[in-house]
Amino acid sequence: MGTVRDGTGSDGSFFGVDPVATEVDVFDGRSRDLTLDKNGFALVKHPLDHVDYYNNSEVLHGYYPEVERLVLQETGAEFAVAFDHNIRAKSRKESGQHLSGGGNLVQEPLITYGVHNDYTAVSAQARIRQLAETPKHNDTLRPKLGAQPAIDPARLDSLLNRRWAFINVWRNITEQPVERYPLALLDATSVRTEDLVVFEIRYSDRTGENYFARESPDNRWYYFPKATRDEAILLKCWDSRGKDFIDMMPGDAISKQDSVPATFSLHTGFFDRSTPSSAPDRESIEIRVVAFF
Repeated sequence: MGTVRDGTGSDGSFFGVDPVATEVDVFDGRSRDLTLDKNGFALVKHPLDHVDYYNNSEVLHGYYPEVERLVLQETGAEFAVAFDHNIRAKSRKESGQHLSGGGNLVQEPLITYGVHNDYTAVSAQARIRQLAETPKHNDTLRPKLGAQPAIDPARLDSLLNRRWAFINVWRNITEQPVERYPLALLDATSVRTEDLVVFEIRYSDRTGENYFARESPDNRWYYFPKATRDEAILLKCWDSRGKDFIDMMPGDAISKQDSVPATFSLHTGFFDRSTPSSAPDRESIEIRVVAFF
């Protein structure tokens, strides 16, 4: 099962899978003690001098460094590399808007895509290895780095033997708090590995993998109502020390004792029945970051 993604970053038709709309309870996460290592996500205050998020160059050169600093601050990692991003806004997607400065097509909030995680036990390691290669046609960092790899290939094996984590930094990019199509996050401790299925994303020069998920009555969903642009949601998309997959990760003499509860948090955009009819489109950015400890 999977999809073919074109050069603008857009998915084609799905094959081998049929996402089913499902009604679930989604709880307010603002009053809960939700953390990256325990649940797979966290809300943090992050005021800053905002860039023009629809300008690809400003995002790459101005916002990426801010996000890297935030991830280091919140995780204690030694260094972090921001390497990819998406802007999501439904009406801008429908009008065919691209980011200025050679960026991808604006995407829509993933409402019908399916409950998913951005990596699998296989594709998480593969993505780090790809970041140690010369950026390819589909790589967002190509305009910034040229032929220089995002990760020093001479350090690759030693880095993979450490703890490493992929973290998405999600942000509202408008002055209005998000009400339409907010981001829902699935508590990592409420997911069974047997409910996961592999979904391929086929690019022109590589194939990635996501995990999709079957619905379970054990799932506990959260969101952060009316997220502002001076807040950021940190979403763990893979942790090499997550307990459920630690035996499949590289590393010398690692064990369950070295693990944390959350390997990742499945997530999706969702239709909130309490959204006022006058609420504007959600406009958001997600930056993909890999952090090494």
